[in-house]
Amino acid sequence: MFIRKNTKNLRSLLTIFAVIVTAFWCGENTITTNAQTTPRRVPMDFTGDGRSDWVTVTDPFATTANTRLRWKVLGNPASPAPNAAFRRDFDYGFSTDGIVADDYIGDRKTDVAVWRPGTPGIFFISEFPIGPGPIVLNRAVQWGQADDNASPRIPYHVNPVGDYDGDGKADYTVVRVNPTNFNLTWYIMSSATGAQRAVPYGTLAGVELGQILPGADFNNDGRDELVFVTANPANGSVTYFIGDAMTGAGVITRQFGNYDTDTSLVPADYTGDGRADFVAVRQNALGTPATWYMNNPATNATTATNFGISDPDFKILDIPIRGDYDGDGKHDIAVYRRSNQTFYYLRSSNNNTVVDGQKHGDPGDYPLAGLFGF
Repeated sequence: MFIRKNTKNLRSLLTIFAVIVTAFWCGENTITTNAQTTPRRVPMDFTGDGRSDWVTVTDPFATTANTRLRWKVLGNPASPAPNAAFRRDFDYGFSTDGIVADDYIGDRKTDVAVWRPGTPGIFFISEFPIGPGPIVLNRAVQWGQADDNASPRIPYHVNPVGDYDGDGKADYTVVRVNPTNFNLTWYIMSSATGAQRAVPYGTLAGVELGQILPGADFNNDGRDELVFVTANPANGSVTYFIGDAMTGAGVITRQFGNYDTDTSLVPADYTGDGRADFVAVRQNALGTPATWYMNNPATNATTATNFGISDPDFKILDIPIRGDYDGDGKHDIAVYRRSNQTFYYLRSSNNNTVVDGQKHGDPGDYPLAGLFGF
């Protein structure tokens, strides 16, 4: 989720995740059409059934040292009846860690994961158990250093993780800033082979606001591309920059959305064509329907769908979230309503004509699918 200006409450809390980035972009604005064969990772799918689960966390923005992150995972679909499903609540990581939950093992299940800055930085990865078993540390991978994903211009951790080699597993990834010229280097370790590479892509020089995002597949080749987005508060423009994770060459650049009125989500495939789409959710007048704008990167065509309740300040109403909640292989238009702690989504499997809901979480919780990088 990318932050707009003039926001308060939750949004002002979320600004700790904002980063100042721009693109050192090169190459043609083209997209290849090779069909991918590796099954796509479903975000927030802790149970491995191909559906995003209902997940909230407490205190993700706390600034007090040693504040634990409380995860609350509710299985999707609810069984045997609505609002009755497998649920696990547990503490994992601290608010000063970066939340980087993804499938690092390749079993099609999202792992509980955080990245802790330090010398060295460490990815802590735990498999999510089905049943009453405890959350047990599966692996601790040293990768990165204390000032990665951060600089005087980047006030908090970001989530640059993606499947950059196309093996179906998330790769351990950090972004480092050159203190002299402010250029960015993405350091990627293959989760399958341990192979390491450094990919120069982007610069912090001359940009006021931006966000590094998780990888997304824009080519339908099974490999994620590097993704980050910048905003110009002076004119409201939002620009996405997509780079090749092997070479650092530019793949596509696209101006889409309005910084003054929109919430920009992590790109994902909402149409089922195998390519990530750009998504901007327009916050209209308070209490009126929000408008979801989807931009197809291959055709540059944009569609609009009203869903959710606009809340420009995110006080008590709807937070736009991402995920595949009906398990059809496409992301669904979805929100988390803070006032009643309920997830709502449009079934993409029914041509966005059916609205489903699931109550989960407690007052004050935040949806994992609505935090930066998810």
